[in-house]
Formats: sequence, structure tokens, C-alpha cells
Amino acid sequence: MLNNKAILIVDDEFIILESLRIQISRILPETILLEAASSGEESFQVIDDFYDNGNELVLVISDFHLDDVKGTEILKYAVQKYPQVQKAILTGQADVEQIKIFQSEFGETTTLSKPWDFSDIQNMITPFID
Repeated sequence: MLNNKAILIVDDEFIILESLRIQISRILPETILLEAASSGEESFQVIDDFYDNGNELVLVISDFHLDDVKGTEILKYAVQKYPQVQKAILTGQADVEQIKIFQSEFGETTTLSKPWDFSDIQNMITPFID
């Protein structure tokens, strides 16, 4: 049995990551875990920890261009453990072709522009709030 629902946000720019964390935490109930990671390596560890602890990863929002990996690599890793996870790429300058290739293999992925419209993020999160 899965314990808690969880959301992961990933960006290597502190101000972006912290802004997302603050905005999202304001609308989440305490029953949904929110974790932030500043690199691909850290995000892989968070996903593993969620999985090992029986938490259900329901949403990953990742920057497209990180210093160590592309955001699509993080989403691929999440899908391996959580096939139904909702996926979003946050970008200021995404390679549209790479995102289309990713979507053809791994399913629907939301693309969010920087700066983002919080209502788009809120609409992704609302279905997970009981």
C-alpha cells in the first residue's frame, strides 16, 4: 500500500526552485509531500526515496536545462518507477523537438514557460488534492 502522494520540483536555479516551492506549498494539504531538488542527481535520489518509502509520486515538474542532465531524463526515471506520474517541463528555451520525441515515447507532458502562470501549475495539482 502506498503511503502519501508526493510532488517533486526540480530546477538548478535557487530562486526558481524556491518560488515554485513556496507557491505550491501554499495550496497543498499536509497529506501531500513536496520535495525540491536542485540537480538531476538529487532528483534521482528523491525519486528512489519516495519509491523505497512507499510514497506515490504523482507529479514531477522539472526544468528542461539542468547543469547535469536534461529534465526529460528525470521524467524518464520517474516514469520507470511510477508509470502514471504526471509530467511537466519548465523552460525558458526548450528544444521543442526533444520534448516532442520524449512525449511520443513517454506520453503527455505539459510544457510550462518561464515565467510561468501559476494557474497552470495549480490546475495540474488540483486533481491530487482530496
